[in-house]
Amino acid sequence: MFVAPLKNNFQASIIILIIFSVGLWACSFMFSSPYSIPSIGEEHVFYHLLFSNDTSFLTEQFITFFSIIIGAFFVDFITINQEITSKTNYLPAFLYILFAFSATTNRHIEPILIANLFVLPAIYFIASAYRQDTALSAIFKAGLLLGLASFFYAYYILLFPIAFIAVIILRSFNWREWVLLIIGLLLPVYIYICISYLNGYGAFTLLHVFKNNMANFQKPVLSEYYLVFFIITIFIFILAIFYNVSKGFGNKIKTVKIKYVILWLLFLSLIVVFYRQTTDMTLLPCIIPLSMIMGDYLSEIKQLKIANTLLFLFLCGFVIVYSHALGAF
Repeated sequence: MFVAPLKNNFQASIIILIIFSVGLWACSFMFSSPYSIPSIGEEHVFYHLLFSNDTSFLTEQFITFFSIIIGAFFVDFITINQEITSKTNYLPAFLYILFAFSATTNRHIEPILIANLFVLPAIYFIASAYRQDTALSAIFKAGLLLGLASFFYAYYILLFPIAFIAVIILRSFNWREWVLLIIGLLLPVYIYICISYLNGYGAFTLLHVFKNNMANFQKPVLSEYYLVFFIITIFIFILAIFYNVSKGFGNKIKTVKIKYVILWLLFLSLIVVFYRQTTDMTLLPCIIPLSMIMGDYLSEIKQLKIANTLLFLFLCGFVIVYSHALGAF
């Protein structure tokens, strides 16, 4: 099945993933209606600016496709480059693609997928700062990218603590790094306030918008068609946690620390879930850490029958969600 070629550094796997993504995208493109476009909240500042003014249906579909592909391979690159997994494999990218397409048959560009393109390099810069003598530049870039991500998906402001948690886990205290991290996080806000003031808007309008939307805390909406996919995902994730605990989260200190960072990222992402009231999108804010943790676990299973069975169950859940989203039932 899929596990063997995806976990064994089989170079053709890249082509397989792209073809698979194109097939899913083609189904979304053909069966999605271009006439039902939901309103875009102004709290997603840059997203609202770029994609709310007469963006064509075809352009939106292409942007969605490339944001998924780029995000998937960035997830895989970080997982391998930062030693989250012990071997080169494409399972994290494959899982990211499935998670993303399970929630992108909507008739608009999903803001989380765009924001992820900023969160992922932020994670990379923070992780790459491990054991560097001077990491001021990397930490500033991480803070800046996280700040920009919140302008494409406002609720990602809840992910800001991951930068400080990661610095605490990965590095000894350095007050200059913390100052630069705070400056990086706040710089996009400062620039936006200046632009608003120069254009005659209220300088603190953005802060009021954020404040009002952060009060929109509700329990997640879970469709009955999403239930199987949700349960299987949780099941595989629990198995992955038990496996990592039994193995001490890895054989290298860096691997252990990075996995702790990813788990903290998952915890903060779960808080974001309570601001996603759109059905069938419950797990979408968590797809980065889930893809990394579950992909690493599936690649480490030595018995291919078990790995293939788990992945097959996951694919069954995905097919149910995807088929329902396309209107098959």
